[in-house]
Amino acid sequence: MLLVKPLYQDPFAPVLFSSPALPVTDEQKMYVKKVLDKACSDSRFSDKAYIAISLILTGGSVKVQSVTSLTPSSAEIGDPNFTIHVHGTNFTSLSKIIFNGFEEPTTFVSATELTTGVNMSVWAAPAVLPVGVLSEQGVLSNTMNFTFTDGTPAALSSKTEKKFESLKK
Repeated sequence: MLLVKPLYQDPFAPVLFSSPALPVTDEQKMYVKKVLDKACSDSRFSDKAYIAISLILTGGSVKVQSVTSLTPSSAEIGDPNFTIHVHGTNFTSLSKIIFNGFEEPTTFVSATELTTGVNMSVWAAPAVLPVGVLSEQGVLSNTMNFTFTDGTPAALSSKTEKKFESLKK
């Protein structure tokens, strides 16, 4: 099982990876709330603690999302804007594509595909950037690399000259 940690672990919004949801009665919830109201320093803290405990008991495990491929997986500097397709598993309508560490406007296609637009005017130099998916619970999937290449004639000419010089030796 792929186990990926939450991007940020909020102590009042626990993320469980391998725990079953438990049946909790309204009576049990009421007593947990009464105990917290007495034990906590203020009502806001009591409310947050009650929500966290309820999530732990009744939430069950998060299905970890996984990225398996990107289409396309590269682009040349100067190409027109395009849509990137992120393929994987366990995506939901609340999943967000994380491109180079930033949350992107994401379109849910299916449980195995998400898309977002790539604005090519932002990229001026070659780069290799991570692409992942953030779940609604704040869990970041594995990442795959997206590559921006420099396809300018000068760069290609320089590469060709170096290759030609190495052949001469």
